[in-house]
Amino acid sequence: MAAEACLKPWQDGTKPARWPTKPGPYKIAISNSYIGNTWRTEMVQVAKSYVSRPEVAKDVASLRVASAGNDVAAQIAQLNEMTLAGVDAIILNAASPTGLNSAINQAAAAGILVVSFDNVVTTPKAIKLNQDQYQMGKAWAQFVLDQTGGKGSVLMVRGVAGTFVDQERTRAAMELFKPYPDLKLTEVYGEWDDGTGQKVTANALAAGGKFDAVWSQGGTTGVCRAIQQAGQKIPPTAGEAENGFRKLAYELKFPMLSIGQSPTLSALSIMAAVNILKGEPTPSEISIPLPVVTNETLEPGKNFFPDLPDSLFTAINIGACGLEFDVNEVLAQKV
Repeated sequence: MAAEACLKPWQDGTKPARWPTKPGPYKIAISNSYIGNTWRTEMVQVAKSYVSRPEVAKDVASLRVASAGNDVAAQIAQLNEMTLAGVDAIILNAASPTGLNSAINQAAAAGILVVSFDNVVTTPKAIKLNQDQYQMGKAWAQFVLDQTGGKGSVLMVRGVAGTFVDQERTRAAMELFKPYPDLKLTEVYGEWDDGTGQKVTANALAAGGKFDAVWSQGGTTGVCRAIQQAGQKIPPTAGEAENGFRKLAYELKFPMLSIGQSPTLSALSIMAAVNILKGEPTPSEISIPLPVVTNETLEPGKNFFPDLPDSLFTAINIGACGLEFDVNEVLAQKV
């Protein structure tokens, strides 16, 4: 079964999820903290595409989606409303690792399963599903060290301030960079968005910056475009899985490492919720493998798409989980 092959325990000793079984089909809600970038939009589109499949639709009575504008108080109110509405499961991308815990605990006490993904929470009442953000940040940082020899100027384009993902990726990078005093770091917040990433990179360049490498959590296409527009050569860049970034690397041949946080985590969270509600064995903390692409493994039509928008996050297929999506079908979903 695909779920058994892909919903792996986070580590040895991870406990199984324990939840009362109930008959379906299930009412599922997605509580999303932030809709201000392409990844979040695509994440919702993938979820809608997934539940439209006949083999999934038989288990899902309804799917509702709400976004809270990265406002913790608004997301607490959103969670409370979903609890009162009596949904069977809430799929949660959180504005804060800790700020929503009381609302999640109340939902669990009311018999509502909460699966936290991407920006996960700390309460043990929630099932957690993610890719390893620490390892992602560490791999990017190691690439930077390999390319620079631990010397020179590095632009660090962070994500959305205060989120679990940004904190974990940055923590890993800083731990690797700390022993290298000749490494000069410039930090900006690109909010995982191409337009914002381009703007903050342009500002850093205008302030006299010339960078020997880039460590970018997202918005990497915009970062590269800003460097181009400043008349500079794109340096070795470790970044996300944006289509435009991969297209530029394929065309210009600058050294790159692309690791994608998959928008398909939303569909996997729905898969996990349905499994748990049915009583099927599922870990309480679930690890999804990182999809890594290098210059050597870039392949048009497979891990980037020359005719599709630059902003597309390409890491939507997770073969081990039986999740293969037609890109155009996903993009056609209304948000």
